[in-house]
Amino acid sequence: MTRMTSAARLAPRAAPSPRSEIKPGVVAFKRARILEEASSLFFARGYEAATLEMLADRLSATKPFLYTYFKGKSAILSAICETGVQESLAALDRIEATSQSPIDLLKASLREVAEIIVDHHEYLVIYQREMMNLDRGDAQRILRLRHEFDLRIGKLIDDCIRDGSVTIRDAAAMSIWIGGLLSWITQCYRPGSKRSAEIVVDQAVEACLRLVGVA
Repeated sequence: MTRMTSAARLAPRAAPSPRSEIKPGVVAFKRARILEEASSLFFARGYEAATLEMLADRLSATKPFLYTYFKGKSAILSAICETGVQESLAALDRIEATSQSPIDLLKASLREVAEIIVDHHEYLVIYQREMMNLDRGDAQRILRLRHEFDLRIGKLIDDCIRDGSVTIRDAAAMSIWIGGLLSWITQCYRPGSKRSAEIVVDQAVEACLRLVGVA
């Protein structure tokens, strides 16, 4: 067996990075808190006017604390802009794993995505308003995710066409229109407005279904 030299025995071990010492659940919770406060700040002040110092103050933390979880302000913006589509894709995964008819899968998917958009209203508004401030690579990645969402909705519509639930011809085109309609929820809903979240979700789902000929 190879013996360690005295120099090797005495050499200090590399200290583990701060994140390696934190449990994954704690990391996820703290990242979520940062994004929650950042979305509120960016929504109110605008991305360019907001600073990491402002965000750290909101969290009663320091800038180094923020850098533990994100590389910088642009990375925080990217994570906010990506949240809606990532959660929507995860919702499609969960729903597609259930045993339902194609039309019921489509209805359930539209409803859950509409609820996600309402729940993350600020996140979606920030994406629509600040997408030009995203780094090029982040913007392209999010567009690819949005394209994947359109394809997944298109497949659900195709399944409905095959079983006779709907009779439209171009599922791919309708999926893009549905994506646009769902995105419009941010213009129709404001927390605390007279139109409740439940009403907005119901109306959005009904409008999407009418696009594919479901009364």
